[in-house]
Amino acid sequence: MKKWFTRLGVAMAIFACAATVQAQETLVIDGTRGYDGTLVKGQDYILPGTDETWYAMPDIFTHKSGEVWTFQAYGQADYAYWFTADPDKKYISVEYRQVDNDPESAFANWDINHALYLNGSNNIGFPSYTTNPINWVGGADVVVPQVEPNVYRVTLYFGQQLNADAQVNFKFFKGKNWGGDILPGTGEGNIWMEENPYLYVGGQDGASGDNGNIYSQSTASFGNGDKITVTVDMNQAPGKVTVAYEEYVPTNFPTFNGANMTKAGNNYYYEASLTQGGEFTIGNATAVDMDINSAYVDEFAATNQGNGKFKFNAISGYYTVMLMPTMNYVKIFPGFYESPGTFNNDKALWIIGSDIGQPTSAQNNSNWSASLQNSIPVAQVSDNIYKIAFTYGKELTGVNFKFFGQYGWGTEFHGEDLLMEPNDYFYVNTPQGEWVYDENGNEIYQRGGDDGNIFSTGTPLGKGDKVTLTIDLNGFVAGDPVNDIVAVPGKITVEYQASSAPKPTFNGVEMTPNGDNYVAEVELNKGDVFTVTAPDFDIDNVYTDNQFAVGLGNGQFKFNAISGKYTFVLMEGKNNLKIFPGTMSAPATINEGGLWIIGEGIGRPNVNTDAPGWNTGALVDIPVAQIEPNIYCYKVTCGVEMWDNWCNYKFFGQPNWGVEFVPGTDYSITTDNEYLKIGETDGNVSFKGVFEWEKTYTVVIDFTNGLNAGVMTVEESTDLGVKDVNTSADKGNGAIYTISGVRVNQPTQHGIYIINGKKVVK
Repeated sequence: MKKWFTRLGVAMAIFACAATVQAQETLVIDGTRGYDGTLVKGQDYILPGTDETWYAMPDIFTHKSGEVWTFQAYGQADYAYWFTADPDKKYISVEYRQVDNDPESAFANWDINHALYLNGSNNIGFPSYTTNPINWVGGADVVVPQVEPNVYRVTLYFGQQLNADAQVNFKFFKGKNWGGDILPGTGEGNIWMEENPYLYVGGQDGASGDNGNIYSQSTASFGNGDKITVTVDMNQAPGKVTVAYEEYVPTNFPTFNGANMTKAGNNYYYEASLTQGGEFTIGNATAVDMDINSAYVDEFAATNQGNGKFKFNAISGYYTVMLMPTMNYVKIFPGFYESPGTFNNDKALWIIGSDIGQPTSAQNNSNWSASLQNSIPVAQVSDNIYKIAFTYGKELTGVNFKFFGQYGWGTEFHGEDLLMEPNDYFYVNTPQGEWVYDENGNEIYQRGGDDGNIFSTGTPLGKGDKVTLTIDLNGFVAGDPVNDIVAVPGKITVEYQASSAPKPTFNGVEMTPNGDNYVAEVELNKGDVFTVTAPDFDIDNVYTDNQFAVGLGNGQFKFNAISGKYTFVLMEGKNNLKIFPGTMSAPATINEGGLWIIGEGIGRPNVNTDAPGWNTGALVDIPVAQIEPNIYCYKVTCGVEMWDNWCNYKFFGQPNWGVEFVPGTDYSITTDNEYLKIGETDGNVSFKGVFEWEKTYTVVIDFTNGLNAGVMTVEESTDLGVKDVNTSADKGNGAIYTISGVRVNQPTQHGIYIINGKKVVK
């Protein structure tokens, strides 16, 4: 730590010549040198190649003009500021290093240098959460600027560094790469947040959430442009955290029939009496960056006629029309914004569930939320008749939802309240569960969890298939067993419309839709070549486990596993062709040639997004290809399908719980290799050594001597994970494969590729 008198001398010298030197100093912002005690708060500096369109943390630099920026941080900190310019993101990032003239200098930390860092969820990032989310990745931490001695500040804008439509969730750390949590407490190095209506600290005063994480209050509502500033004063014990909030007040509003709409968080609304068959107009939607001509609206509430005009389709009454700009969504519900309609007062009907949402479940998943934003109003189209439609893969990606009498929890429609006409896709759940008691404690009725939930019958919907639900509540009486009232149920009918989009084919036969996936169950022999066509897939760059099959180009694949019946699943969201023995309904077990991996630190196509964890199922877990009788093999490229020094997974005899491979049991795998070890008591696979980044490793499990005597070997691959990719058609034609065996047209990023069978570094 520097001497204070030395700092003072430097500061006085800088002050004396700042006007003639510092204001014109050009800083190196290519990450090759740092600035230690030479930057002065309030002084102007030239950052070459930048302009007002660039982003720097405003508590470090604010833009002045042209390439000139004003330094706002504490220049005489105990660490050096190292700046790096990213012209693609137009982002000036900052690192804290311990010295200014050594590129290999260690990162500064709290204990030695009083440096503070921040890490957080994918809803926070710099320069924006959309272009560079942190997502709790170690090493992606960002500095928290020191603005005065031991006083730190981070200023965040919603819609830019923070997602206005999601929970705030970040945490302070003492060093880079998760270098020690800053926790709530009363001691030195702890923090304590002053009470405020915007943020709170998990663990402080017993508040919910991870200890030390900073969350948004459940009652807080933020909109794009709103600014929140978090200041941490560590000159006291504990450090005092204060929060300042500034709401963005627009000067230009969207309009409803010419009148300004009211801002509410990130949304805008207008309350009006609407007449069935009448029209209304949304004007000036460009003020909130909405493309009103393509804006989503529930088809039974209104029809978007273009140019901001809408035809109202629901029954006449008083409604709130709400614009949700970030989703390009016009939401219409009965009642007022502050008091939305209920079934008891207004005959309003709502849906809450999982994997369901408008305009899409990906954008606005209800996820059993009680929020107005996520709950789904069901349009009443005539007296006591309600309609709603879902397109699978859009508004609906799973089937588990329920009808409610308000936008949140409260009145629920139970199993005895709704009678669904027989159909192939949905049913109303009426389980037997916990008893309902009368005032004397007598058991009078069983009403269990998920009572009234709408579930899938097991017949899968395919992407693009549309279902329309009509709910007829004429004569409806809610069941009330406590007061001995027998339900007069409403009636639900289901109308199905198949997607007209062309489906992928396997050897010329249409594959079967299954949610977002397409399935083929076929018999294949080792060495067979098969063809897949898929209009919505980049089929020649699709990921496959090369021990099962390898791409040859033009939708052709060569089958590498032993002969038998296999299931092929095109998984659109992952651009993955998953292959496993058996069928969808009956995946092969170990006695039928099926070996499976469940666990962490390994995943296909990518360990970071597709590790199964300890979840189960054929679409989640990792099948291991049987390439010869009793010989199973899988390959992993370090940094792609597997990490370099940590894993925790296990071999199973099926894609769920059941047979587990544990040394010394009837199902046993043992090993003696330099990379991986198998736990003697639990059978879990973990690292013994390390894998080298971008190298591929071959893992073979040999059951020649029986399922109780499996032997695992691990070796670095010499073929880089690409087996038999050079067919006669490929020779000399420049065929290009990634290191994991996926054929590509051209290298798209730095890394190792296979070109004409040779390893090439691009």
